Amino acid sequence: MPVRIGKIELVGLTNIYTEDARNLVQQRVPGQAGSVFQDLGREPVTVVMEGLLLGEDPQGALEELRQAQMKATPMSFASDAIAGADLTDVLIADFQVRQLAGHQSRFSFFLRVKEYVEPPASKDAGVASVNQAVKQDAQTWAQGSVDAAGVMQDPGSLMKAVDKNPELLNHLTPDELGSVVNGTKDSLTGKDFGGLMSKLGKVNPGAIIGFVKSLTEAGSIGEFIQKLATEGVSLLEQMTGLDLGAALDVIKGIAGAGDFLAKLQRVAKEASALGDAIVGFDPLGPFQNLEALEKKALPEDTTPEEPPKQELEEPT
Repeated sequence: MPVRIGKIELVGLTNIYTEDARNLVQQRVPGQAGSVFQDLGREPVTVVMEGLLLGEDPQGALEELRQAQMKATPMSFASDAIAGADLTDVLIADFQVRQLAGHQSRFSFFLRVKEYVEPPASKDAGVASVNQAVKQDAQTWAQGSVDAAGVMQDPGSLMKAVDKNPELLNHLTPDELGSVVNGTKDSLTGKDFGGLMSKLGKVNPGAIIGFVKSLTEAGSIGEFIQKLATEGVSLLEQMTGLDLGAALDVIKGIAGAGDFLAKLQRVAKEASALGDAIVGFDPLGPFQNLEALEKKALPEDTTPEEPPKQELEEPT
C-alpha cells in the first residue's frame, strides 16, 4: 500500500520508518543507589520517508507539501508502517527536495512528519459564551423592566409595547396587568384581548388565572367576552399549542361564554329579520289586483258579443 498524505500518494518511496519514544525523566536519590523514573507520557510518533516524487503532477504535489510545511497545516496520513498506532493526522516537520540531473520533473525527497494531536481545550474555553448569554439575558430583562414601567405610566401603549417585546409581561403582576387593561378597555378590541391572552400564555401562563380574576373583580371581563363574541374571535384557536396547565379551564370558560353569546346574538338577529318579514307579509296581496289586471287586458271600445239568437220555425 502506498503512503498517502493528504490527497498525495507517495508511490516512489524507497525508505520509510517510524520513531517512537517515551518521555521518561530520571530522578536520582542522593546517597542511595538506583533512581526513580517519572513517566511524562509518550512523544508524538515520527515517520521518516525517502524516495522519488512521481505521479501525473509532481510539481503540484511538491508545492502542496511545501505550503503545508510552511503553514504548519495538519494533513491526513495513512500507511502500513504505522499499523497499530493511533496516527491519523500529521504535521510536516522537515521537507527536503532534490531535482535529479537530466530530468525536468523528477525529484527525490526526504520527509519527516510528526503526529498531530489536538491541543487540550482551555478550562476557560466556555466562559466567553456563558458570559455572552448572561449579558444577553441581563439586557433582555432590563429592557422588559423598562417597557413594563412605560406601560404602567401609559396604559394606552400596552398592545404596541407587547407586540414589540412580549417579555415585559413577566415584569407585571396579574393585578398590575389587570389594572392596565381596565384603564384602556374602551380602546381594546376583542382581537387585542385574544392576542394579549395568547402572549401571556407563552410568556407567563401561571399569571392567566390572576389576570382573569382581576378583570372579574373590576367587572370588565363581561365586556371582553362581549367583544370576543361580536368580532367572532376564537380564544381557544389563538392559544392552541400552549401549555396552560391550571389556566386551561379558565380559558375554556371564557371561550365557551363567548361562543354562547355569539350564538345568542346570531339567533336574535335571525329572529328580528324573521319578525320584519312577517310584519310586511300580506297573504291576500297577490289577489287584490286581479280584477284591475283583467280590465286592463280588454280594449276599452270593445263590448262583449252577445250570443246569436235562434229563430223558431212556424209549424205548417
